[in-house]
Amino acid sequence: MKFFLNIVEWLQKNFRPPSAFSWETLILLSLFSYYMALLASDIGFTRNLLLNLAWIFLILGVFWGTTATNQLRIGYDEKKEKDGFPLSPWITGALVSIYIFGGPTGEVSKEALIYWPVISAIIAAIPDFVNDRLRPTKPPFHKRQNLVILFGTQILISCWFQFYFVAQDWLTQYPSLAIDDFSQSAFVTKLASSESVIPRGELLLNAMEPKLAQQLNAKPWSVVERSLLQEEREKLIDTVAQQAKQQITTVEEDNLWGVVSGVSSRSAGYNLELRAVWQGPRALPQEYSQSKTCQIIQVPTTTNSPNTQPGQPPTFISRFECEPVRGWGIDEPIIANDSFLQ
Repeated sequence: MKFFLNIVEWLQKNFRPPSAFSWETLILLSLFSYYMALLASDIGFTRNLLLNLAWIFLILGVFWGTTATNQLRIGYDEKKEKDGFPLSPWITGALVSIYIFGGPTGEVSKEALIYWPVISAIIAAIPDFVNDRLRPTKPPFHKRQNLVILFGTQILISCWFQFYFVAQDWLTQYPSLAIDDFSQSAFVTKLASSESVIPRGELLLNAMEPKLAQQLNAKPWSVVERSLLQEEREKLIDTVAQQAKQQITTVEEDNLWGVVSGVSSRSAGYNLELRAVWQGPRALPQEYSQSKTCQIIQVPTTTNSPNTQPGQPPTFISRFECEPVRGWGIDEPIIANDSFLQ
């Protein structure tokens, strides 16, 4: 029993406000409102009201307490009568941003960070627009320039925060941008990363390979040659490319990748070159591309056997194999040797 009495005595000694009209009172009211909200968790309106009161008391208490603390002023010197630069508006502004833009589970949204500097500037400017009687007033002439600088710098910081999140969204929806050259950029610096970013063109071509194999591997040679005709080949490549895009994780960038193809003759078959062309934003005016070369070879279906009739021509089928994806640079003309189609 004596132990609990000592705890109560310690709490009274360390947390009792010096007066009813103090910032400590507001902090205690905030804690009390939050505790009551936990007890009223089954009542939606009452709980939300108490939580909002807890936030309001906390914001007012922190603003009052941090404003009265000279240690939270950069460059404060009592002997030289320097007021210093107060940090109170930015501490309070952080709480206001979390209160306005924070989610119900307590996570901090990107809007809270974006609007934090502007909200802090508004809080810092309140004493210049409100007098001691809480009536609106015009700021003194000697402070107006400081207010312009204050709001200008904080809006600029908010814009940089916004640009950061916009750039991150771009890299999420357009991951191939991270591979480009930013050496000539005035505001983007590419940091070294242990994770290598693979262009979406490589993922697209690799996803197309097994689907093309289903259409061109172990098929009658006459059917394969018909599929390699320019019109039929373009239809086949377009269909397979759309199926491959649906197979991989979809991002906005996929609409900026196009697949072209070309065929050239080789001994006992053909070379089918697939080229994924990046048509999105890039550092250079030329289009970037990646390529995959596939060999389609004519092979006999069976070897000679005793049942083979003399003079019977052998039956040929296709064998389809592809090389790894290569390249990521300026696009070059696709193979145009389709003479076998004439």
